[in-house]
Amino acid sequence: MLDAAKLRKRGVSSVVVAFDTFVTAAQDQARAMSMPDIPLVVIPHLRAGEQAADFGSRAEVALAEVRAALALPTSESELGALRAVARA
Repeated sequence: MLDAAKLRKRGVSSVVVAFDTFVTAAQDQARAMSMPDIPLVVIPHLRAGEQAADFGSRAEVALAEVRAALALPTSESELGALRAVARA
């Protein structure tokens, strides 16, 4: 969060990526730094019994969200991953 805040103060687009277990802490830090508008991309943490491939699909979705937050174009494969997760 600190790095993203420093970058934004310099006018550089930035986004914070955090596991769902750290969302509250990230939001608290952003408010404490007077930067509650920093985009936050949340990745669900692996749960018991999940495989690495499950995490890979979550990372693809997060990538699409990061690109959107930074106003970068998203590829069709990234959009497909996002749609698949949304249907699940």
